[in-house]
Amino acid sequence: MIRKTIQLNTETISYLTDDELGNIIVLFLHGFGDEAQRALSLFNSKDRIYSIIAPDFPGCGQSSNNVVTPSIEYYCQIISEFVEKTLPNRKIYIVTHSLGTIPGLKTALSNPNIIHIFGVAPLMPRDENPETIALRTKWMLPSTAEEWYESQLRLFCDEDDDWITTPSVKNKILSTPKSFYSERSKRFSKLATQIFDMNLIKQIYSNFYSKQNNFTAFISKKDQYFDFSRAEKYINLYNVSTCELNDSGHAMFYKNTQKIHKYINNFIIKKEGLY
Repeated sequence: MIRKTIQLNTETISYLTDDELGNIIVLFLHGFGDEAQRALSLFNSKDRIYSIIAPDFPGCGQSSNNVVTPSIEYYCQIISEFVEKTLPNRKIYIVTHSLGTIPGLKTALSNPNIIHIFGVAPLMPRDENPETIALRTKWMLPSTAEEWYESQLRLFCDEDDDWITTPSVKNKILSTPKSFYSERSKRFSKLATQIFDMNLIKQIYSNFYSKQNNFTAFISKKDQYFDFSRAEKYINLYNVSTCELNDSGHAMFYKNTQKIHKYINNFIIKKEGLY
């Protein structure tokens, strides 16, 4: 695995990639305020038959951020250009986490080389109310040390949060400089608002499913960031293919990378006829 950069308009996009890309490629798109290193556990899956390429979105990881407050539309534009320049005419599978699902779906609509999208704890249409929006927005845009810790804790569930509740880890998170999460909250304020713009999210899914259905969602009933009971109506409406991992919270790659990898690996083996 190596890190490279590419210039896309005014942005310098940093990305992780296997030293050499084989014939089967997975494009990994990380979630809200995260970075390409979220894919490290996938990179370390020894028996994978696919190569991985994983960019940092603008404002994340080692990529630049020349728009100050990036938007979903901007991320979609960047990923479309990234694919055109780094993977021209290549057949691609996309693996996303959370927010990264939206650029994944948008790219699939405009690029016929996208074979399938796997959304891990994906951002989906759902029926939120003002109270749940306010609570989750506070987690995404914390303004105090306590809110910052809460935002990290809520990524997990009662089956995988034992490490983050230990006093040493909790104190380390609480001691994070305020400048870090304050600046982060300013940078991602527009994205956080758009995540709860259900008209926007519903339209993206409606556009996608009006033309194709090559999408699988890994979901958990214990995901505290995105309550999938509120998305159930839309899962049924679009007949979304799902795989439940109910022993994880929103941070599914923390505990369940191997289950996710095995599912994707086997799917690709069947799809590519590699029996």
